[in-house]
Amino acid sequence: MNRRTFLTTSAACCALSASASVARAQPGPRFAEAAAYSADRGGVGFVVARHGMLVAENYPNGGAVHTRWPIGAGTRIFAPLLAATLANENLLSLDDPAASVLWEWASHPVKATISTRSLLNGTSGLAFPAGAPHNLDAALTLEPTEAPGLRFADDAASYILLAEIAHRRLRMAGKDPDPARYLTAQVLGEIGCVPIAWTRWPNGAPRLDDGVAVSTRAWARAGELIRREGVWRGQQLADDRILREAQRGSFAEARAGFGLWLAAPAHSPSRAPLDSDLWRAASPAPIDLAMAAGANGARLYFSGTEGLVVARQGNSASVWSDAEFLSLIWRGLA
Repeated sequence: MNRRTFLTTSAACCALSASASVARAQPGPRFAEAAAYSADRGGVGFVVARHGMLVAENYPNGGAVHTRWPIGAGTRIFAPLLAATLANENLLSLDDPAASVLWEWASHPVKATISTRSLLNGTSGLAFPAGAPHNLDAALTLEPTEAPGLRFADDAASYILLAEIAHRRLRMAGKDPDPARYLTAQVLGEIGCVPIAWTRWPNGAPRLDDGVAVSTRAWARAGELIRREGVWRGQQLADDRILREAQRGSFAEARAGFGLWLAAPAHSPSRAPLDSDLWRAASPAPIDLAMAAGANGARLYFSGTEGLVVARQGNSASVWSDAEFLSLIWRGLA
C-alpha cells in the first residue's frame, strides 16, 4: 500500500477516506499477520501509523473507512484531551482544587483538597458504591473513602465530575458550555477525528467514561495528537504538559494514566482492573506504550519512542490478547 499522510486537515481527511473506501485499503505485507489476527476476532477496523504516516489499514467483516463503531471505555482518552484543550486556553490547571468551580465542596474538609489531577488519574477517593445511581447529583454528594492520592479507582464518578468542571469553566469564560461540542470545535475537527457521536447523561452532559462512537482512523488521530503532545501541523492545539502527564502513572497505580493504561512496570502490586496480558513478560510493549481499551476488543495503542499509533475496532466480544497482537505488530516493524 502506498504511504499516505496521516496528519491531514479535516477536509483532506474526507477526500482521503472517500478514495480509500473505494479502493478497499489493504494492510500491507508487513502487518498482514496483525490484521489477520484482528479480523479473525471480529475486527472491523485496523490502522497503523508511524511518524505521522499511515502505513497499514484494513476494514474486514463489514467495516469501512467512514463507519463509526462504539469504543466503550476507550472513550476515556477524550478526558485528558478535554483537560489539555482547556489548559491551552488557560481555563484549567491540573493541581487547582476542583472545589474552585465545584463550589458545593468548598467547605468539605477532604473534598476541598481534591484536584483535577486526582480526578483524571482515578485517585480522588471518590467512587460510586455498587448499585448507586450514576448521575451528577450523586457524584457531587459522594463521600471520600480515603484521602486523595492513596488508592486508584476506575470509576465513572471522576468522569462525570470532570465534565461538570469543564461545563462550569466554559460557561464562566463565555464559551460554548457543552464540553463535547467545545472539544470537537477546538481540536477534534482540526485533526479529522470526526464525525464523532457522544452518549449523554439524562442532564445532557456528554459521557467521558463510555459511549463514544468513532471511526478507526479518526480514533487513531486522537492517539496521534496525544503522542505528539498536542501539536498538529505545527500548531499547539492542546497543552503539552497535561498530555505528558496523561502518560504517567501515579503513586497509587503505576499502570494507569489519565484515561489510559500504561505498559510501565508497577513498583508495587497493581490494582489495575483491566483484564489484559499487556504486562506479561512476553509482551513486546515498550515502557512508554499507552493504551485505551474498550468494548469488543477496541484498542488504541501509541508509543512516543516508536513514533507508533495502532487502532483496532471490533464488532463482537472475542478473546483478545494484547501481548499476542502487539507481538505481530512488532514483527511488522522489524
